[in-house]
Amino acid sequence: MSSEYALEVKSLNKAYGRKRVLNNVSFNVKHNEIVGFIGPYGAGKTTTMKCICNLVYPDSGEIIINGYDLFKEREKALESQAALIESPGLYRDMTGRENIQLIARLRGIGKERIEEVCDFTGLREELNKKVSGYSTGMKQMLALGIAILNKPKFLILDEPMNGLDPSGVIHLRNTLQRLVKEEDMAIFFSSHQLGEVEKLAHRIIFIDKGEIIEVPDIMSNIQRYIIQVSDLDSSVETIAN
Repeated sequence: MSSEYALEVKSLNKAYGRKRVLNNVSFNVKHNEIVGFIGPYGAGKTTTMKCICNLVYPDSGEIIINGYDLFKEREKALESQAALIESPGLYRDMTGRENIQLIARLRGIGKERIEEVCDFTGLREELNKKVSGYSTGMKQMLALGIAILNKPKFLILDEPMNGLDPSGVIHLRNTLQRLVKEEDMAIFFSSHQLGEVEKLAHRIIFIDKGEIIEVPDIMSNIQRYIIQVSDLDSSVETIAN
């Protein structure tokens, strides 16, 4: 089904008991677009992403993925998307390459695509080592490779830069840009690293207290968000010392 958007979120609402975490959330992601999703801690980012991945059911609203209604045409809506929302589920006693090969075999994916994915991960010789010895960043890149095995048209990433060193962040940025250009993918990702979001995203969506902030108000809210993250980092550093 053809659609102008890879993702449409319409009037999404979600509450846990008396606590409303999403309030009339609406936004979209176009095809071949990278959209960053930012906001203070507890603003509703992860809940929104889990709703899009069908891991959390909203109280009301619509989610349309590549033209398919997630709640009416679930299978079709989910088959063209991939997501990394929580800690990647990897087989620690297998090598990185074996992890990729196993999932590829289960999905009926051939050797050519496996090699393409191995290249996308940037892990090279590390793919022949057991995952138990991988850093957090390496596991993240391996999980990303597995996620894109079936060439999804829409990719959702929750804090994909966590655990990556500076060179890893650069590689991830280049990889995501390649996926958009070479595989016609749309990407929706959250991050607290505003500088990297600005470098990578074509567009930024800001959420605060469960509501999407309109464009004219975004800069003042981003400034407050930066202060909050800075204060949190300072507190962590003080505790560590």
